[in-house]
Amino acid sequence: MKKVIIIFIMMFLFFKIKAQKNTITKTKIVLKNEFGIAYPNAKVILSSIDTNYVVSVDQNGKAVLNIKQGVEFTVSCFINENKYEFNEIIYIEKNKNIYEASIDLQFDLYEKIFEIKNLNFQSGKYDIEKQYFEELNNLVLLLTENRDINIEIAGHTDSIGNEMANQILSENRAKSVKSFLVKNNINHNRISCVGYGEKQPIENNSSFENRKKNRRIEIRIFK
Repeated sequence: MKKVIIIFIMMFLFFKIKAQKNTITKTKIVLKNEFGIAYPNAKVILSSIDTNYVVSVDQNGKAVLNIKQGVEFTVSCFINENKYEFNEIIYIEKNKNIYEASIDLQFDLYEKIFEIKNLNFQSGKYDIEKQYFEELNNLVLLLTENRDINIEIAGHTDSIGNEMANQILSENRAKSVKSFLVKNNINHNRISCVGYGEKQPIENNSSFENRKKNRRIEIRIFK
């Protein structure tokens, strides 16, 4: 009798575990801004009545997590401790055959975008020359007078050289501007740095002048 009971319990646990596995879907998430460009190094939160998932996306805006089937999740993300809400719901229907899924989370982040017109970089460089300090001081003044504003500093390059090297270079250009702002008493939590490499040119890269325009910094004010 004991043997039968033990076997029954083992079978019950086996089917229970199997059923639990069937209610979970391995889900690949890609976080994107309104330009369809992957947004790096943010924290994504999926929330329901009784379940919450928190995951950090990588440098390519990607993350993987196991999501419970048959549950509606609201979505939000944190960038530099500031919370942004999505308008969409994530729902994976109950189906034991859905083992994997992919979801693009694209959202409107920015209230306003403007380029720092008089800030240019030498090819392959990210140092800010003194002649551009006045332009950056105007940005310091804007942020000092509007303390509720949080910004993204977006670094860009031309297409000369290796794509990965340009990605790193664009990030360093954004970080150089952030460093200037922080040294001028702007709280670092108000500033997010993103490099877009050569992905978002405003001109083709066929001439020296056009490439110079593409080596730029944009300031994007978060909503």
